[in-house]
Order: sequence, then C-alpha cells, then structure tokens
Amino acid sequence: MISAVWWYYWRQREATDRAAANQLAGIASVKAAQVANWRHERIGDGRVLAASPLMRTAQRILSRGLASEADRSEVLAVANNLAREFLYADVSLVDLDGSILVWLNKSRIDASELKQRVRARLSRGAVESGDVVLSDLSVETRSGRLVMVLAVPVRDLGAFLLEIDPSSFLFPYLGSWPTPSLTAETLLFRREGNEIVVLNKFRHAAGGGLVLRRPLWDLSVPDGQELLAGALHRGPDYRGVPSLSVVRRVPDSPWYLTAKIDVSEVEAPLTRLSWEMALIVVLIVVANGSGVGLAWRNQTLQSLRDREELFRSVANDTPAYLWMSSQNDEDSFANMPMSKFLGIDQKHLGATWISTLHPDDRDRARSKLLECKNAGREYVAEFRVRRFDGEYRWVIADGVPRFSSKGELEGYAGSLLDITERKEAEDRLRVVNADLARELEERTRTEQEVRALSARLIGAQEAERARLARELHDDISQQVAALGIAMSNLNRKIPWQPETLAQSEHIHGKLVKVAESIRRLSHELHPAVLEHSGLAAALRGYCSEFAALTGVTVDLRTNGAFDSLPPAVVLCIYRIVQEALQNVVKHAKVSQATVALTRSDNILYLTVSDGGVGIEANRGLAPAGLGLASIKERTRLVNGTVDIQSQANHGTTLTVRIPV
Repeated sequence: MISAVWWYYWRQREATDRAAANQLAGIASVKAAQVANWRHERIGDGRVLAASPLMRTAQRILSRGLASEADRSEVLAVANNLAREFLYADVSLVDLDGSILVWLNKSRIDASELKQRVRARLSRGAVESGDVVLSDLSVETRSGRLVMVLAVPVRDLGAFLLEIDPSSFLFPYLGSWPTPSLTAETLLFRREGNEIVVLNKFRHAAGGGLVLRRPLWDLSVPDGQELLAGALHRGPDYRGVPSLSVVRRVPDSPWYLTAKIDVSEVEAPLTRLSWEMALIVVLIVVANGSGVGLAWRNQTLQSLRDREELFRSVANDTPAYLWMSSQNDEDSFANMPMSKFLGIDQKHLGATWISTLHPDDRDRARSKLLECKNAGREYVAEFRVRRFDGEYRWVIADGVPRFSSKGELEGYAGSLLDITERKEAEDRLRVVNADLARELEERTRTEQEVRALSARLIGAQEAERARLARELHDDISQQVAALGIAMSNLNRKIPWQPETLAQSEHIHGKLVKVAESIRRLSHELHPAVLEHSGLAAALRGYCSEFAALTGVTVDLRTNGAFDSLPPAVVLCIYRIVQEALQNVVKHAKVSQATVALTRSDNILYLTVSDGGVGIEANRGLAPAGLGLASIKERTRLVNGTVDIQSQANHGTTLTVRIPV
C-alpha cells in the first residue's frame, strides 16, 4: 500500500510537470505568434511605403543631395501620417553614407560619426537586399534606450529609416502573463556565437536589455538540442534558482522566446499533496482496498479537472483571441474574449465559426483551411468576421497544427487578431498616395509644357539672331562699305581745301567705325566663326574682343578635342560664356576672369570664375536678371547641369557639365 501511495505521488509529480509544460508551451507559442505578427505588421508598413508615389520624391531628393522646400514638405506630411497612424518614434530619409536629408524629429537626431555609420549600414543593407529590412534590437548610444529600425530602400540611392520604440509595442507582449504568478516571466533572446543575449529586461533582477550575456547551452548533448526544439527544460535560471522553461523560435526572425516559472511555485501543490499522502497512508492502513480505489479515482478526476480548469483559466484570462479546433471541427473551443467578440457559444465553435464569416470570404477561408489540413502546415488567412454587434471586422487567423504522439493531425490551435484599423489606415494611405500621384502627374505635365515652350523660345531667339546677323552682314554692312568707297572716291575729286578735306576724312572715319560696330554686332548675334573655325577659336576671338572692349582680361584655357561636338552644344557653350562674362563686368568688380573648357570621358566641363564680391553682395544693389535663368535653361536643353558656388568677397565660380 505504501508503494502504491509513493507511485501515486510520483504520478502526480509527473502530471504537474506535464501541466506546467503544457502551460508554458501554450504561453510561449501564443507570445511567439504575437511577436511574429508584430514583425510582419512592421514589414508590411514598410512595403506599403515602398510602393507609394512618395518614393519618386525621395529619389529626386537623394539624387540631388538636397531637398527643396516642396519636396521636404511632401515627405514630412507622409512621415507625420506614419508617426500618427502607426506610432513610429521618428522617420528620416538618409543616403548611402548615412547623411540625413529629411527628418521628422530633429531632437532625436544623433550627428555623431558612430551613429552615421549605423545609418549608412542600415541604408546600404536595405538597398543591397532590394526589400524592406527590420533591424535587430540595439542600444542607442546617446540615451541608452533600446531601439529598432525599419529600413525601406529608395532604389540604389538611400533609404527611409522608421525608428521603433520596442517599449511601446514589443515589450508589453512579453511583460504580461495570463495567469496569476509570482515567478513566471517571458524572456526574448538571440544567439551570438556561443552565447545568448537577453533582449528585454528581467522581472526579478536588474539587467537584461542587451546587457546580460550567458553561455549558450551545450547543443552537442541531447538536452541542449531538445531545449531549442521546444522541450521542457529544468535547471537554474539567471538568478541560479531552479526553474522550468520552454523555448519557442519566433518565426521569420533571429529571436527565441522562453517562458519560465520557478520550480518551487509549480511544485507548491505537491507539498500539500505530500501531507495529504501521509494522511492517506494512515487511512490506507486502516481502510480496505475499496477505500484505496475510491481515493485514487477521486484524486485522478480532481487532477484532470484542475488541469482542465488551469488551461481554461490561462486561455480565458489572456486578452488575445485564442481558439482550438479538432480534426473534424466537432470538439472546437474559443476562449472567453473571442466568444464575446464573435457573440457565440464558447464550447461549440465548430458548428458556427463558418457562419460568422462574410459571405464573400467563406469559400476562400474554408478551402484554404482544408488545404492546410491536407498538407499539415500552418494556417494563416485574412478575412472578415461578424462581430457580436453585427459589424464585419477584418481579422488575421493564425493557427499551428497539433499532432499526436503517432504523428497524426489532431487539429489546430491559434489566435485571431483584429486588423480593421490597420486596413482602414492602409486604405486612407492608398487614397492619399493616389491623390499625390495625380497631383505629381499634373505638375509633371505642366513642367514639361513650360520646358517645351522655353525650348521653342530659345530656338526662336537664336533663329531671329541669325536672321538679324545675316541682314546686318549681307545688307546694311555692304551698304555702309559702299558708302565708305563712295566717300573715298569723292575725296579724290574734291578740290584741295583743308577744311573740306578734314570734314570728308572725319565722315569717312565715322563710316569705318559704323561698319566696325555693325560687324561686331553681327558677330555677337550669330558668330560665323563657330561654323568655320570651331568652338575653341570662337571663344579665343570673343575673349580677345571682350578684353579690348571692357578692359577685363580673360584667361582662356582649353583641353581636349571639340571638333565633333553637336551644333546645339557648341552654341550653348558660347552663349553661356557670353552671359557669364557680361555678369563679371556688371557685378564682380574685378579686372580679370578665367574661362576653362575641358572634354574628358565624353563629358564637357565649362568653368567661368572670378575673384569678385560674390552674388550675395550684389542682390541688395540691383534686381535679379534673367542671365542665370537663361544659363540654366540652355544647359537643361542639352541635358547638362549647372553648379554655382559663390562667397562674399571671394568670387563666384560657374561650373557647367554636359554629356556629349
């Protein structure tokens, strides 16, 4: 009889361990699924952003290396929506070097070189992967906070970095425990070589949060392999206190999640049971075999009821919507929050869950469940369900298969997550993106029309200049030359009188100056030397004439071959040099300027520089002219770029870059 009591005690001990293991496994699975769902939602946010028209604006900012006021306002408007709707701590746009071009929360910006290298690594990682990247937990050096970053690539130029505060989203999942307990807690960790790094803080001691590192369990022995496989582990925890723990891998992440509880708390009922066993031994001594059998039966039934009640208590006390189904859906179960949410009987989910689905989603949800059952894999689906008040809500159903010891599918256990607000936010974001796309298209069309009109105006201007040059050269210049010849002939026929001869010579000299002015004006309107002698010769001639007329010496430097340049590029360079040198005379207040023209690797570089007072010093003296606007427009028509660098009392440098 004593042996029977001793055997019963150990059976109860094993049953207690199994119940604790089932409880820990259930809680670990639910929390791992919650963490995985949270990660999927974050990555989904990034992919929605990556597909939005905002990426065009981000590409334009990154390609220029500078954000215009309109582009900055557009990016900040979407960033504010993201921060408000999805509670991101900060949103910034960085290039591949980690430099921040646009930021939402300037007070959170860390300008240190170390932080810039971190941003560069995140940006390059997202660009190289070609997809949204969710970083692991790290410690912010300035504040000591734990942060995560969602990196959304912008082609091969840079990335959006969305900062996540895990204390607002992730850690609340880990800090709660569905049943009353003094020692139970959940830890999140990752493997680094032969160590584990705890990611969240401890409940019973200071530390954690990327601070505590422990040697990794020896995976070469069976116990180590079973631990990471999810088996129940009995051993000392970080305090050295004996505990029971179960480890679950967080899907699609480098993280592991362990649910643990002290052995002393689990085995507390066994202490009371040991005293009860001592009393039972005394009763067994004085009772007969039927009494022993009755006690055994009552204790077994009570243990079963306690374990079932514990399971229901765990399931009903958690705020998540939990469900469990059998193979034939006859013995299905929904916890109390889910039953209240759907307005159905908690114990008879199998016969009614299909009826709660939206008519448009029923066939799809049922067929996918059958497909997953046949394949024995995880069931994940999005559909609409009817809430207790009749409103249809979008949910994600996530269930994992349950197998018997023989490997047979016994059903599914999973959770339901209400994502209606997220769906509505996505719809609003899509509407905003569509409006932005239409506005961008309209602006692009208007800009193209303006640019086309500008090109036609410049073309008409050059054509009119050429016509006037031809008229001056072929008509007026010839007439003045004829007058000069006639005046010379007249001089020879006039009687020799000093006064008359002096007046005749004076008139002849005036005609020569008029002819020279007409020739110079014709040359400025349309230099024929461009067509006959080439760009370099035309620039040398113009610089010489410019120096003679204005007194400003021009140092012309050329390097490369310019004979094969397109006529449009040649005329563009010539006009830019004219306009730039005229600006030097008007504004720079110097007696010398430098013009450099270089062709290298099919790129034409033009630089015009002076050592004058600079652009800023002249803006308060005279209204802005059309010179710089004309230079930029002419350069754009030949697919070039213009860069102007100016500093007060240190001069101005104009750099034009044209591909040829």
